[in-house]
This record gives sequence, structure tokens and C-alpha cells, in this order.
Amino acid sequence: MTPATKKRLPPALSGYLFFNATEIKNDPLAFYNRVWRQYGDIVYLPILPNYNFFLAAHPDYVEHMLSTHQERYGKPDIIKKPFGLLMGQGLVVSEGDYWLKHRRLMQPVFHQKYIEGFFSVMLSCTESLLQQFGKKPDGEVIDIANAMMPLTLKIAGLTLFSTDISDEESVFGKAFRTGFEFISYKMNNLPTAPMWAPTPRNVRFRQALQTLDDLVFDIINKRRQNPTDNHDLLSLLLAASYEVTGEGMTDKQLRDEVITLLVAGHETVSSALSWTWYILGQHLDISANLQNELQAVLNGSSLTYDKLSQLQYTRRIIDETLRLYPPAFGVPRVALEDDEVKGYFIPKGSIINMSQYIIHRHPEFWDNPEKFDPDHFLPEKVNRRPKLAYFPFGAGQRICIGKSFALMEATIILASIVQRFRLELVPQQQIEIDPTFTLRPKYGVKVKLWRRS
Repeated sequence: MTPATKKRLPPALSGYLFFNATEIKNDPLAFYNRVWRQYGDIVYLPILPNYNFFLAAHPDYVEHMLSTHQERYGKPDIIKKPFGLLMGQGLVVSEGDYWLKHRRLMQPVFHQKYIEGFFSVMLSCTESLLQQFGKKPDGEVIDIANAMMPLTLKIAGLTLFSTDISDEESVFGKAFRTGFEFISYKMNNLPTAPMWAPTPRNVRFRQALQTLDDLVFDIINKRRQNPTDNHDLLSLLLAASYEVTGEGMTDKQLRDEVITLLVAGHETVSSALSWTWYILGQHLDISANLQNELQAVLNGSSLTYDKLSQLQYTRRIIDETLRLYPPAFGVPRVALEDDEVKGYFIPKGSIINMSQYIIHRHPEFWDNPEKFDPDHFLPEKVNRRPKLAYFPFGAGQRICIGKSFALMEATIILASIVQRFRLELVPQQQIEIDPTFTLRPKYGVKVKLWRRS
């Protein structure tokens, strides 16, 4: 890079980001959207002297940082440190050779032939929820967003280690929820008390973490001593071994991956489905098209694995929901070395947030980008867009390992519920995005349940 190039930083926000702290904390999505519209697809946001932050909102930047030159970028401490408190060195947190070694070890576990084996568990869990719905009188109001979290947590627990942790009284579930809420708090409240400080929140987290460790290690130990025919992810992970040494994962490594998969595996699907119900309640024509497809493909019979691929409109609804409301609304990276992207200098140590929320709404790549339209994902339209104009599961080597798992789960839940019930959106309720962890509806989504004849 020439000295002249090095001086060419992207357009910069005037003043330090510190002066926009209230706006960012109160409504970060509106702030990023405003900055993008004012300054363009990459913006330099100075936080403090010698501490650089960039907002990137174009597929070219995503491709450069997450794919073609991903070795120049790592996960920043603002992500690694809070997640690491709960996940240890799981895939979401780990880096470098350690990450690559574990990713290669775990990738076969998420092969489609194994994912197919979890279909019946996902369907059974959904059927249990439908039985609960069936006991309610027609027209009863429920918070459908609130119903999604225990369902996806139940699926995560049963597919991971054949244990239902979704019950409110579950010791495991309580400890997990405490840990999950703690890392969300740490990520969204800076600064927070150091971990050694005996604050009530820290004490509760340490107790919850000890409970989780005891329970997970106990499950792993029992499986090692008495291998079972459980066809769950833990069994597959226990059987996995490194090509060169033939060794498997240690108990600690297994523990970290189990907790990582729990965190990543239930919250994202729950969040996406919550928005799907809200959107379908607003677009009765799309809801009718969905029902027509389910009738044509299933004709009143139960969903089977071989029918999933025929539910193309159902899948496009899920894809479009993930476009407008991606659970991970930004992918932060830290520059490990000086770099140049499309002529702009990115200094070593800079943090770059690649925003799905903005890129998925970029008018250069999406017709009528604010409109919910499943036809955005017709094959001919997909083929005309840059691949990374849409990346709800990340990109490059670190693309979400559970992508196929999550999409199958979301399709099963959506199709099964819509086939049996009509969900009528309660009017004049407050729907607001809560971006504190994933993009969840802050006050839930209230609907009236009606049985279909």
C-alpha cells in the first residue's frame, strides 16, 4: 500500500461515537441506518483516539472480510469475552488452528444424512405444542413469540443429548437461562462489574455455570461409561475423531461445544419464527398462499421428511423473514493487520461491523427492499444478486455449522402450526425490535388461535 492509499479512510462520522452513545444504546439499528444513508456503504465511526470502528454495508466488504481475506480478520473481544464466559472455547468463540481443527471434526456431524435423523424429534416436539394449543378455546389470545422459545429449547436439548430442558422447573433449563441472560447483559451494558466482584448478578451466574458444568460433565461421563444407541448430536460428537491422531474431544471440549450449540441452536430459530408470525398476521394474502401450498403438498396428512423439499413457498417465507429480521443483525470483526478494502485503508485493530440488517435492505440488490415479499427468493432473482447480499448465517469458512438444522426446524414448525391453526394478529399491539442479543420482538407477538376445520 502506498502512503497515499493509507491516508484514504472511509467517510467519517463527525465527532466521536461517544457523543452518540445515547442514540446508539436506545436504537442502534436506527443509528446505523441513519449513518449508512448519510455517509454510504462503509463509514468510519471514531469512538476514541486510536480506537476505530467501521460500519460496512455492501456485499463486497462482506466477501473480502468473511471469505476471500478472512485470515486478516478475527472475532473481537466484545464478542469473545462475554460468549467465552459461557461457551468456553466452543466454535463461536475459538479462533485459528484450534477453531479449524474443531470445525473439521464437527462438520461431518452436521451432514444432511444426520440432520435428516432429527426430523422426527423436531416434529414430535412441535406436535406436543399443537396438543397444548388444541386444549385452548378458539379465539384465545396467546403470545406466539413466547411459545417459540421453549419449543426450540426443547428441540435443542433433545437433539443434542436426548434431554428436555425446556420445562420451567428444569434445573438445567433454569441454569441455562440464567447464563444466557448474563452474557446478553454483558454484551449490552458497558462497562459492567468485573467477574471477580461478588455482585448478585455475578454470583447468580457463577452458580448457574457450576450447575451447567456439573450436569453436562455428568451426561458426558455416563455416555462414555455406558455408550447408548441414542442418535443425538452428543453421541455423534463422542464418536468423532481427528484424522491424524485418531483422538476424540476431551470432556471440556465436548462441554464447550454442547453449550455453544444450545445457545446458537434455539435463540436464532425462535427469534426468526416470532417475526414470521407477525409478518403473516399482517399479510393475509401471503398467509393464504402458504396455506394453499400446505394443502396441495400435504393434503391434510402429517408432514414427512420427503415432503420438505416440496414446501418451496414455505421456505421462501422463512428466507424472507431472515432477510428483514436476521437474528444476528451484524457480524463484527477485528482487523488483525493493516488492510485495504475497495481502496479504503482499514488500520490494524479496527473493529468492523458488517450489517445484515442494512445489506438485506440495500436498494441496489433488493426491489422494494422494505416490503415483505417471498418472491425475492425465486431462483431467477437469487441468481441476479451477489451471493453475499444475503447472509443471515454468516459467510466463508465460519458460516453457521447448524444452518441446515435450523432451516429444517423452522420449516417443520411453521408448516405444522399453519396446517392446524390460523393465527390472527391482535390489532393495535406494540411491536418493537429488541436488538440486545438477537432481533426479537421486545413485547412479544400476541395472536388469537383458531382451529382449522
